[in-house]
Amino acid sequence: MKLTYLGTAAAEGWPGTFCNCTACRSARALGGKDIRTRSQAIVDGELLLDLPCDTYFHILRGSLDLSAVRWLLVTHSHTDHFYPSELIFRGGCYAYGLKSPKLEVFCNNAVRDCFYRTAGNELLPEVAQTLCFHTLQPFESFEAGPYIITPLPARHMKTEQAFFYLIEREGRSILYAHDTGRFFTEVYDFLERRHTAVSLISLDCTSGPLENGEEGGHMGIPDAICVKQHLLDIGAANTHTRFVLNHFSHNGGLLYAELSLLAAREGMEVSWDGLEVTV
Repeated sequence: MKLTYLGTAAAEGWPGTFCNCTACRSARALGGKDIRTRSQAIVDGELLLDLPCDTYFHILRGSLDLSAVRWLLVTHSHTDHFYPSELIFRGGCYAYGLKSPKLEVFCNNAVRDCFYRTAGNELLPEVAQTLCFHTLQPFESFEAGPYIITPLPARHMKTEQAFFYLIEREGRSILYAHDTGRFFTEVYDFLERRHTAVSLISLDCTSGPLENGEEGGHMGIPDAICVKQHLLDIGAANTHTRFVLNHFSHNGGLLYAELSLLAAREGMEVSWDGLEVTV
C-alpha cells in the first residue's frame, strides 16, 4: 500500500490564514516542507482519508483524479476534516465521466447528518445517487474492495464518536491515528489481540514538542513516544514498523527541521505535504 500525505496541518493550516505569529511568519519565509495544508491522505489513489476544504488544492497540486476514488473514510465532523459542500458537486452537470460511479462514505452519524443538513436543496438527485453513506461502530471491521478497515474510537471530542482507522491489505497495515489523544485501553487491547505488528503507524502531533497528557484530545511528541512504547510492548509494532508524526499546529512552534531532529531521536519521521510512504 502507498499512503500519500496530501495535507499535514491542523485546522488553521500552517501558516494560518489570518495568523502572523512567529511560527507562521517563519513558515511563509521558508516555504517548502514548512507550508502545511489541512490534513488529508490517500491510499493507493482510491481510498481517501478525510475531506477538508483544501481538497481542491490537493487534487490540483498532486494531479489526482478524485472521480476514481471509490471509498472515503471520515474521522469526524470538524470542518478541517469534513467539508460537506464538496460532495454536492460529485455528478450531474458538475462532474462528467466519473471513473467510479459510486463513492462510498464511511463515517459516524454526525458526519452523515452534517452532509445532508449542509447540502439541503442544492443536492441534485443525480448527485445523490452517486453517494452511499455507511455509518460505523467502533471495532466493527468492514471490507472496502481489497481493504479490511476497522474504525477505532478516538480520544478527541465528547459530542460525537470520532474515529481513527486501521487499514489492512494483503498482510500489510496502516494505522492512521489523527485527531486523537493517547489511545483508550480498549484500543490497545484490540491491537494486542491481532498478534501482528502494524506496518505503518501515523500518529497525531498537533502540539509539536508539547505534551497533552492522558486526557488530551490531541498529542505532541511526548505523547507519541508513550503511545509508540505501549504499541511496542504489546506487539502491535516492532522494529520494522515505520512511525510518522502528522497533523501539526503552529501552536507547537517548531518547524519541519526542528521537529525532524526531535522525532529522529525517537525513531520517528515527520510528515510533509506530498510525502509518500509505501509499505
